[in-house]
Amino acid sequence: MNKKDIWRYKSLEQLENRSWGTATEADSGLIQKCLALVKVPVVKLSASELRLLIGQSFNPTYLVPLALEILQNDVLVTAGMYPGDLLKNVLDVPATFWEEHPDLHKNLIDMMQRRSEEIETELDLPEYWRKAKAEA
Repeated sequence: MNKKDIWRYKSLEQLENRSWGTATEADSGLIQKCLALVKVPVVKLSASELRLLIGQSFNPTYLVPLALEILQNDVLVTAGMYPGDLLKNVLDVPATFWEEHPDLHKNLIDMMQRRSEEIETELDLPEYWRKAKAEA
C-alpha cells in the first residue's frame, strides 16, 4: 500500500479529527445513517453512501475523489435513486471546492466531455458545469 493512500482506510471522524457523536432515537433516519457512516473507513463506502454523504455536504476533500473513481467506471451509476444520482451530487459540490482542487476538476471535466452525450440525455446539468464544460 502506498503511504499517500493511507487516508482511504480511515473514517471521516479520524480524517477530520473530530467526533460527530452518536445518533439517538430522536434523530431522523437520515441523521442516524450519516452518523453511522462517518465512522466507516471511507474506502468501504458504497456509491449510494458516497452519494448520501456528498449530498449532505460532508467533507468533499475525501469523498469526491472516491466518487470520481466510481464514476470513471460508470458515469451514470445508480447510487440508490436514479441513473446519474452520484454524478449529480458530485456536480452539486460548491464551485469553491473545484477551484481549490483543479486536478479533480480537470478529471471530472475530461470524464464529462468523453461521456457528454450520455450525460446530457440523463441529467440536467447545473449552469456552473455547462459553462465549465464549454470553456474546457
